[in-house]
Amino acid sequence: MNLFTFIYLIGVYIILNLFQGFKQIDLNDQLIYSSFFILLIGIPHGAIDHVLFFKKRKISKLKFYVLYIGLIFAFLILWHVSVFYSLIFFLFISAFHFGESQFPHINIQPIFKNIFYFIWGISLLSTLMFYNIEELKSITLFFDDTVVLEQVYDLSKLSILFYSTNAFTFISMFIFIFMKKINLDRFFSEIFLLFLIHATFYLFPFIIGFTLYFVALHSLKVMNDEYIFLKKETPNFKIFDFIKLLAPYSVLSICFTALLLVLSYNNIIGYSVPLLSIMIISVITLPHAIVMNVFYN
Repeated sequence: MNLFTFIYLIGVYIILNLFQGFKQIDLNDQLIYSSFFILLIGIPHGAIDHVLFFKKRKISKLKFYVLYIGLIFAFLILWHVSVFYSLIFFLFISAFHFGESQFPHINIQPIFKNIFYFIWGISLLSTLMFYNIEELKSITLFFDDTVVLEQVYDLSKLSILFYSTNAFTFISMFIFIFMKKINLDRFFSEIFLLFLIHATFYLFPFIIGFTLYFVALHSLKVMNDEYIFLKKETPNFKIFDFIKLLAPYSVLSICFTALLLVLSYNNIIGYSVPLLSIMIISVITLPHAIVMNVFYN
């Protein structure tokens, strides 16, 4: 068991105790506390994309920022044109990004590596949605601008994705151990993690399950990878230096996101808080996933 799985387990233990005390956690409370942790830890894991990219590629700062911000605005336009297809695109991007960050150093052919990343991520997201499909439908139907997303939660199609991608993931783990691409410790660690993810996604509401994974198993792990890389580049690099590096864009992103959500809550922006939250996360994820692909490669 690695550090991030241990942190995940601690989070599971705390939330289980909360459910024992309160029986049920109100949706608004789930959104508030989940948003807090996603903003505090989730956003900073992409706050040094520019630093990582400049260390990996020779490119002018102007060109980088034009491309980075351009992708954000292009995705915003896509959201305005089609909410449904934008969500599908976002799920595909997230699936690949989650798979890549979980297995960045696995030594297989690039084409098979990319397929595995994508299917591992799809298995993760389909598991989260499969176990919480009724909750997702009720949340979706609660707001006028999210009703269209109900099409995504088709149980028959989701069931096919859930069973096929999870079977592919488990079989791949056995193939990797047989081909000596991973050692026995890593094999059992990944199998245990998959079991733990299934258990928590089944037990907890959608928002809590996603937040647990995103914060403990994804964001913290990625920030650790970033810190190790920067420390190798600069031997005297310390945790405090890393925090200082994360701070400017983290604070800017958190403040801007909070402002948009407040405007939405007060009906100044014509998008509901849930839809706007998905939009904000997705438009940040697109350029971040591209930068991290360059970083991990």
